[in-house]
Amino acid sequence: MKAIKRRSLSEQVVDSVMNYIKENNLQPGDQLPTESEFAEIFQVSRTSIREAMKALSINGVFKSIAGKGTFLQPRAMTMAMGNDGVLQMEARATITEIMEVRTPLEIKAIELAAERGTDLEIDELENITKHYRDAVDQGAGWTEWGSRFHAQLAAMSKNPLLISMLHLLSDMVDRYRDNLATFYEDKTCYIESHRKICAALRAHDAAAAKEEMGRHMHITERALQDIVDDENVSQFLKKNS
Repeated sequence: MKAIKRRSLSEQVVDSVMNYIKENNLQPGDQLPTESEFAEIFQVSRTSIREAMKALSINGVFKSIAGKGTFLQPRAMTMAMGNDGVLQMEARATITEIMEVRTPLEIKAIELAAERGTDLEIDELENITKHYRDAVDQGAGWTEWGSRFHAQLAAMSKNPLLISMLHLLSDMVDRYRDNLATFYEDKTCYIESHRKICAALRAHDAAAAKEEMGRHMHITERALQDIVDDENVSQFLKKNS
């Protein structure tokens, strides 16, 4: 029998904050209580509040503006809520879980892409790779082109269910990058990885494509963990708020 997982205090506080937003009918742009005020409302330490607020910032629920306060973002209105009102978080502890699902699906997608992809589709993938490299050189827009690279691979699989599932998982992963310190994620390794993947697909070498995608996803998971776990995340969020 699988042991019941105990929920941390900060996870419970996340639920409480989201319920507070719902019960008070707060709307995007509305200001939230301070950490001290939330600590008093929920009768917990400011440390637990801070951890919960960090997780919610990562997920784009609100934005802190220095000297002004913390304000609700449109993202809060679309966060999935369970039937019991418990927030279904896509937070720090789920990075490994997301990648456990995404990695084998990406590998299957590229296997199918090697078998079913057309020369025109590979041309487009190579074009996306060029735009990704240019965006990295310019220091902006690389996340969008990275997402397009994986979306193109999924489309080349010609499997609608696989395309839909990978779109959902990719969106969850991109949210971490969009809300955190993406500037210190090394992107040069992705440029080379994209090149190898394109070459393998051009040769219709499914084995080589799968091997490189496995390495690519391992690098991605490690980079995401580094981003989420970095001690300077909170400082970055304050600096860029």
